[in-house]
Amino acid sequence: MEQTIIGKHIDKKDSEENKLPEKQKIEEKKLKLTRRDFLKGIFATTLGFAFLEKKINDFQRKPLLVDNTGKRNVEASISGEEGVISSELQTAFEQFIGDMYFSGKLEFDERTAWLAYDLIRKEPLVSINADIPMQCASMVKPFVALAFFHKVNKGELEYTDQSKRYLRLMIQHSWNTATNWFMKQVGGFDKVNELLYDNYPDIFQHTEIVEYIPNGGLTYKNKASAGDYNRFLIALWNKTIPYADDIKTIMGLPNRDRSGDVLPETDIFHKSGSTARMCGDIAILETKCDDGTLSAYTFIGIIERDDSAQAYMRWKRIRVGVIKDASTIIYDAMKKKYGFG
Repeated sequence: MEQTIIGKHIDKKDSEENKLPEKQKIEEKKLKLTRRDFLKGIFATTLGFAFLEKKINDFQRKPLLVDNTGKRNVEASISGEEGVISSELQTAFEQFIGDMYFSGKLEFDERTAWLAYDLIRKEPLVSINADIPMQCASMVKPFVALAFFHKVNKGELEYTDQSKRYLRLMIQHSWNTATNWFMKQVGGFDKVNELLYDNYPDIFQHTEIVEYIPNGGLTYKNKASAGDYNRFLIALWNKTIPYADDIKTIMGLPNRDRSGDVLPETDIFHKSGSTARMCGDIAILETKCDDGTLSAYTFIGIIERDDSAQAYMRWKRIRVGVIKDASTIIYDAMKKKYGFG
């Protein structure tokens, strides 16, 4: 008897809800946040905080900055600013990132940056948060190599057998001791930062090298944007920086790459980085097409958080998987675009 009464009570409530005025139903529907609106909210919040952080950082490091007046259009054409790219690939990529948040593979308090650039046609493919400085981890190491080779090219340092061995250890095996050794050869981490800004302002616009890599590899303070990585990789590929072939060769040695599902004939030149607060990868991927031409593009993926992940290895494994899947999306688009595989 009690179940019948309860049942009637529920039916009555449902009936009353069905009789709600049409206007009230419409208003209630407006309150429901759609999946796409929620994703837009995440990106907007990320950009808002990042913009404020960038302004503060720009003010703090102003003495080291050169005048960037007139470079905005160059930056947009090279790295792709937020809102510049409108394509099916960009839309599909944004949808993928949204899926990663909603599936739990990315947490809502984690920030991401993504950039892919076609080196042959000189056009951006995907760009999300490209100009926001994020933690470097070991991805700062090719920048340190450039600072060292700049000094070598000027005749101020020598490229000895020891430095050749340390370069391989720094890039291929990500040995932090070698990284700090190179920084000290240049004159310290602050001199590395100053040298890059003074001599390569067309590349380095959102980079901050403010510390040696501490014992244990817990480096959280050095930062760079996806746009800076991209401009560096473009210069590396075009050989417009000193000893580009040497840096690229070392970046092409076998190690823990995060480039996703690629064909065996694809050459990968990359540097990854991971801490308990950051996971990322920067790469150039080259493939000989079926018609004999070359396909080449850059890919940058960065995931960062403010606090250290509790289960670091599990957290890292999942984020590496996200970066690999993201890279595969770009790779598949390039296969279709250039006709290889």
